[in-house]
Amino acid sequence: MEFDSVLLYTALGVGILTLCNMLKNANGLFYSIKFSSRKYRLPPGDMGWPFIGNMILFFKSFKSTGNPGSFVSYFVTRFGPSVGMYKAYMFGSPSIIVTTPEICKKIFMDDDNFDRGKSNSSSASTTSNQEEKRLRRITTTHIRTHGSLSFYFDCINEIVKNSLEKFAAKEEPIYLFSEMKRPAFEVLMLILIGGYQVSQQLLGVVFEETALLIRGFHGMPINIPGFAYNRAMKAQGVIAQMFKQILDERKVMIAENKVRPMSNMLDMMLDAQDIDGGKGLSDETIVGLLLQYTFAGYESVAKVASKTIMHLEKHPDVLQKAKEEQEEVVKRRSSSNAGLHFDEIRQMKYLSKVLDETLRVNSLIPIFRVAKETVNLNDYTIPKGWKFLTFLWSFNMDPNTYVNPLEFNPSRWDDMETKPASYFPFGVGPKMCPGSNVARLSLSIILHYFLLNYRFEQPDPDQSKTKPLDNCIGRFKKVST
Repeated sequence: MEFDSVLLYTALGVGILTLCNMLKNANGLFYSIKFSSRKYRLPPGDMGWPFIGNMILFFKSFKSTGNPGSFVSYFVTRFGPSVGMYKAYMFGSPSIIVTTPEICKKIFMDDDNFDRGKSNSSSASTTSNQEEKRLRRITTTHIRTHGSLSFYFDCINEIVKNSLEKFAAKEEPIYLFSEMKRPAFEVLMLILIGGYQVSQQLLGVVFEETALLIRGFHGMPINIPGFAYNRAMKAQGVIAQMFKQILDERKVMIAENKVRPMSNMLDMMLDAQDIDGGKGLSDETIVGLLLQYTFAGYESVAKVASKTIMHLEKHPDVLQKAKEEQEEVVKRRSSSNAGLHFDEIRQMKYLSKVLDETLRVNSLIPIFRVAKETVNLNDYTIPKGWKFLTFLWSFNMDPNTYVNPLEFNPSRWDDMETKPASYFPFGVGPKMCPGSNVARLSLSIILHYFLLNYRFEQPDPDQSKTKPLDNCIGRFKKVST
């Protein structure tokens, strides 16, 4: 009887293990069979479990271990570093993980075959390349040039100064990343819609709903009540309604010849005319573009600002050197009472290296693209609609390019006359982040005032991990007047 029980439990255990192994490989087997008849040559990889794919490993590496590089390392170690691209199943869609700068650049530079893609999106845009270029020109011209940046400087400067003073005025500890989102959002709305002449209550709704939108779209696309993705879809609808309301109010201002806010993307879209037919952009297109840029720009500046402050506090020598540079900037001013002005940003050479190092070390979140059509890439054939997740972290940590790559060392850029060809934190090509110059300007202003006037004190300096565990809590203290 005992022998029969042992045999039964052994058989049961073997059966469960066999079933688990079959399920774990079911995704890969399904797609291999699906595309084998069409002579697709997919790259090697692991597509994980049915429905959830590789998301358990992805979330574990980001949330539990605090080492997001372990997710990429799993594919590189198992299938070899020379491949550079690996099939996976991410965010509810068959995907390709890209880990080399050469392949990343091919994807970023190819407008014909690749489109922007959000983490929840499995399909490419239906907008033609010509129309995309036109929309990009209309919406980004006012934030790319030196003159346009100087135009926004005073407003950004005021937003930053007021925000940091509010941080320091709080008696209780603050969550740095969460707090940094607010001034970053104000700057974003200034650029997009001229935020100062828009209802602050309305913008508050957009701010809160965008947080829900991003949280849900960075998870599994399960559109069932109770899941984050379902809440994100509702948030997207609310934000669209808010932008439509702002759009309608702006049209009334135009019709009544009222003074409009300072130059902003919304007004430029309303003023844009199609050369051929004299037709402006539709309301749907305008609202969609505002949504797109809000989604893309909501967290980025806040994230980099928070990370840079954390790195500075953990490296007193770097902080001191950066502070001394800012003190020299102040000393060179014609009047001791004069405030920061735009031309001084160019004097901040070392601070620029600090930002470059932060962007290198913290390039953790992949940049998404979607295959518009079935595409041949590095001798592999990738089906239409598959997502591409380009992990810049994998080559920003390459020891062949950077000595001691895990070390935060802004001075490493002293030895580089030109930046490595593999360094493109804002992307590269026609879809390169259009707000990169505004982002660097905002970050420089934030860090200028932080270095001169503030410090961030943590009760537990070792608590910082990758997002979302990097909501670094501490006291934002004023140290000078």
